[in-house]
Amino acid sequence: MPTPMQLESLSISDAVSYYYFDSGDIPGNTYTTLVFIPGMGFNGGVFRKLFPLAAAHRIRIVSLYRRDYNPTTSFRDADLAGLVSRTVEGQEGFLRSQAVDIATFLVMFAREQHIPLAEGTSGGIALMGWSLGSLHTHAVMAHLDALPHNVLSDLEKYLHTVVCHDVTGIFIGIPKPPGFSMEYWSEPDVEKRFKLFCEWVAGHFPHKNVTSGSIDDLEFYKSPDKPHSMHELSPGEFAELTSAKTFASSDTLLVTIQVDASKAMTRRAIFDPVLAEKFLPNLRVRYMCGGASPGGIVWALHELRKCLANPKPIYGPYAEKARDLKFKFQTEGNHFIFWDEPEVALEQYIATINL
Repeated sequence: MPTPMQLESLSISDAVSYYYFDSGDIPGNTYTTLVFIPGMGFNGGVFRKLFPLAAAHRIRIVSLYRRDYNPTTSFRDADLAGLVSRTVEGQEGFLRSQAVDIATFLVMFAREQHIPLAEGTSGGIALMGWSLGSLHTHAVMAHLDALPHNVLSDLEKYLHTVVCHDVTGIFIGIPKPPGFSMEYWSEPDVEKRFKLFCEWVAGHFPHKNVTSGSIDDLEFYKSPDKPHSMHELSPGEFAELTSAKTFASSDTLLVTIQVDASKAMTRRAIFDPVLAEKFLPNLRVRYMCGGASPGGIVWALHELRKCLANPKPIYGPYAEKARDLKFKFQTEGNHFIFWDEPEVALEQYIATINL
């Protein structure tokens, strides 16, 4: 196991402090900072195997503990009011507030740490959303117009790329594949439900072909012959990286977000020419998925890519491709490639950023 690192903290306001791991400054020439936002049930420690490898690639890695992941500030009832309202307007308001908080964190971190400015894809920041974390990266892109001017102007100096790794269709307004269901959601016991979820999402899915775009080439049931990622961890070690409580509370609220809210967010993020021209017009957006990730994730990414030609049927009459968008369908690695094969994962991330 890598040497344990010290959690750092940054207060973005009197009310909110984020905690994070940081692989640290790299002396000498320009380096690029990758800021990771983790997925459902997992805290920033899940990316720890990448940290010892980062400096050799001139990469600095920051992995954020999202809100509700101790010791980052928990959500208050007032914070969640919009999310639990079940209205599109209320949920958009919640996503807007999270976008402002994360963008503020990026800018304050960049200022305090004196990281290099962006020069093309060198220096600066690549914002990396993994799984549910991609909801937050889309929210940042969708609500750039909500940022205070001083935050927006500095963000433009640093943020050059957003990478969404294994984004689920729920968060981009893509409906589930025909006949697809996840039976573990009906398990009433939180700990059991979280265990079933983790064993499923961390499994290896032996697809026939992840690049064809055909649903018939995708596998929706994990391989029974290959153990799921993190199977080697003791319950205590696994608990250090996770929170079943947050999985079952605010994260579950996020995965049950209204489809019209996720469509509106995605439209504003990547299919709104007016917003894209006015706010960070040079921002590059990259999507990638693993070669053995769950079939539903691979399928959703193919469906999103199809929308580039004509996003109007899903995202509305005024939607059109508005940003520099590219897709990478990896041929190896499951949803947790950064855990199973961290060197391969880091190379995949770097290549995707530079597409």
